[in-house]
Amino acid sequence: MTKFTAKLITIINVEEALKSQVAGTVRVRASYENKDLKPNQTVAILNIHGTTSYQAYFLDLNTDITQIKEDLEKFGAVLNHDSEEIIKKYIARMNDEGCQGD
Repeated sequence: MTKFTAKLITIINVEEALKSQVAGTVRVRASYENKDLKPNQTVAILNIHGTTSYQAYFLDLNTDITQIKEDLEKFGAVLNHDSEEIIKKYIARMNDEGCQGD
């Protein structure tokens, strides 16, 4: 089976995401994770290349990139290497700055 590639589109806060074309995707992810949406939460938006599918992942100090990759597998997608590195570095920076992602 051919795998799709998930590519990072942006990392933004929820407030901005809810004003964009991916608002529905962010709301669905929040519902799926049983999260209350807070304006300052950080969210990574990925596109499954070659499709119109977008996935949203909330980022915080405890975000495990492995969980994101496993979730993408459910959609038949693998995380682009550059996107993975960017997300890892962003989370590391959050840890360095003591940011909570919300």
